[in-house]
This record gives sequence, C-alpha cells and structure tokens, in this order.
Amino acid sequence: MSMYFLDETDDWPEYQTIKDEIQQLDKRLIELKKELQQAESAVKSDPQNQNLKTRAVALEQQLKEIEQKLDESLSMYR
Repeated sequence: MSMYFLDETDDWPEYQTIKDEIQQLDKRLIELKKELQQAESAVKSDPQNQNLKTRAVALEQQLKEIEQKLDESLSMYR
C-alpha cells in the first residue's frame, strides 16, 4: 500500500478513462492550434476574404471549447 492516494489511483479504470480523454484533448488542441495558425496566415494574405475570417473565428471558438474541456478533465484528475 502506498503512502499517497494518487499513487494508487493509476490502477483505477476511472482515472485511466480520464487520462485517455486528456490525451485525446491534448492531441486535438495541438491540431486546432496548427489549423488556426494556418487560417490566420491565410487571412493576413487575403484580408478581404470573409470565408477565411469566418474559418479563423470558428477555429478560435473550437480552441476555447477544447481548452475548457481540458481544464475540466485535468481538474477531475487533480
């Protein structure tokens, strides 16, 4: 038996589920950041293109949602 509670929780299926969710959210966060960077670059190249601006705004919103979900998942694991 371990002295610390969190040392024992690594074997619990609930915490493994949370860890898996955090990993998936991290991957999606990285993908969204790359996409957003590309979209912002495209907007700078063609500032009159409304479709590019709309895409960048949508990606920013998705990024915020993923960050919020990630914060919630991390707070459950702490």
